[in-house]
Amino acid sequence: MEKPKILKDLIERDFGVITGRLVSKIVEMCAPNILRGELVTYCIDPDGSETFPQLIKRAKKLLKKLQKKHPIGNILLVTHGDFGKMLYTAFYNLDWRDVLMGFHFGNSDLLKLSNDIKAEDAHVVELKQYNH
Repeated sequence: MEKPKILKDLIERDFGVITGRLVSKIVEMCAPNILRGELVTYCIDPDGSETFPQLIKRAKKLLKKLQKKHPIGNILLVTHGDFGKMLYTAFYNLDWRDVLMGFHFGNSDLLKLSNDIKAEDAHVVELKQYNH
């Protein structure tokens, strides 16, 4: 078993001009270029940001490197929500808009990407967050 490694390709999406801004300001700053999900409003292309197609390109590059380095076995990747969804999009060759609207990928959720698993069955663990 290898020691954990930090992979630069797993970093969070660059949000450009909305980096550090309040989530409550996303609609105001990005409309009409938004997608509203049940729990998340996505700003599609704020100035200076990494777009979802660019995230998919980064995800495909990472998947190719990992498949070459680890042709068999399991790999655990830990990443952020937007990039995690784009890894899923790239692996299953899906439309990114459908993926963004299809399910919430929150902190500690798990996606199992495998040629033996259908895309709709890949979201295997969804941990609920409780307020005490």
